[in-house]
Amino acid sequence: MKYITTLLLLVLIFPVGCSEKTDEELLERDKDALEESLDSYKVNTYKFAKISIRASVEKDTISSEFQSFKKDLDRISNQLVKYNTNAENLSVLDYISMYRDYKRMEAFISKTDEDTFPTLIDAFNVIHGDSTSETREYYVGEEKEYVQNIEHAVLSAIVILSRDLGKEVALYECSKTQPTLLPDSEIKTLLQFFRGFLFFEKGFYYLSEDETSRNIDWLNNNKNIDLPYTRVFFQWGNLDQKQTHTGFHALNHLFRGCDRLMMEREIDEERALQDFEAFLQDANKIGIDNEIVWAIETYLYLKYEENDKAATALAKLKQSSLLSSDEKEVIDESIEYLKNREAGKVLNGVYDKYFLGKIVTKYILSILSKVDWKKVLKDQNIPHVDEIFETIESLENFVEGLEKYSSTDNLKEVGEEIKNKQEGLWEKAKELVE
Repeated sequence: MKYITTLLLLVLIFPVGCSEKTDEELLERDKDALEESLDSYKVNTYKFAKISIRASVEKDTISSEFQSFKKDLDRISNQLVKYNTNAENLSVLDYISMYRDYKRMEAFISKTDEDTFPTLIDAFNVIHGDSTSETREYYVGEEKEYVQNIEHAVLSAIVILSRDLGKEVALYECSKTQPTLLPDSEIKTLLQFFRGFLFFEKGFYYLSEDETSRNIDWLNNNKNIDLPYTRVFFQWGNLDQKQTHTGFHALNHLFRGCDRLMMEREIDEERALQDFEAFLQDANKIGIDNEIVWAIETYLYLKYEENDKAATALAKLKQSSLLSSDEKEVIDESIEYLKNREAGKVLNGVYDKYFLGKIVTKYILSILSKVDWKKVLKDQNIPHVDEIFETIESLENFVEGLEKYSSTDNLKEVGEEIKNKQEGLWEKAKELVE
């Protein structure tokens, strides 16, 4: 009796230890993990470059610390933007000098929000504009929030495909967007969709689910709204207003299903299957028949033990140009597996949720690679579009060069080059990175 009483007391005292975490708790966990993931050398040097550009046109004092760095930030901004610097016309010593500046300002950069400063558009207006542009008032308040949200979103979409900045910097830009501050609109849903995609890519499934869930709710409550930007983004020129709405609704269910499939709780898998069913219903309504449809059909057919239908869907999927030869071999293995699969046996480890996630990711990346971002921005009358793209290239070269020349090992490789230019500079260079 005493033993039973002790057990009851333990259950009453420690009930939380045996319970699953709630959706809200798991979402907060992802938010914390996201912040930690952004503390990287590549992100910090990229942020350093962007702050230099935005701070170069700052008119206010901000802080005494900022004022002590203002001259150096202006110089770096000139190198990155005004002269359209590239890897060929910055010397080794230029990079070493900028690395010294970065290390001196590192604590300031780390704690400073780049959105404290004027928008990139404001900076470009001053740097590339005429006297009228220079005297124009900067964006403030809600207008500033809107403009810098769009800037972050566009940059996150562009840099994800870049050779050097890639997904790490794209995630930083994505984290800087705040769609909740924007009015409900098509632009807001596209921002949330893209954030959801990037969060999924980096394994922040609860953050991604939160974005797509808000999109689905908004689309359900706005069934008659036109989505012209969505048609452009997904190259759906052949779809009308209602079909575009259905297609975008489908893709949000697709990604929410993929998010939930990657989660650990049984209820998440149940929800994932419901999302996949909703995706296929929408896709069938508008005649979508491509890789993502075949991939989801395969997963559901396997789950529901409809082996013949799964094999048919896999055969279609194998013809996709998105798949590598190794991935096509995996499909062959999956088809072979189906021939001998025992009833009731769980999904095999060949065609699993991770393989499914890779296919969906490749599909979205293939869409992003086809978007003519210059044209899209120019069509929206965004100023200085060419300069924006030139600056992105400069940022790529800057981050790459700084990473290359800021490590002691790499400095040793270029040591002879420095020695040949001027006696004693090699020792100076080593001092800069120690």
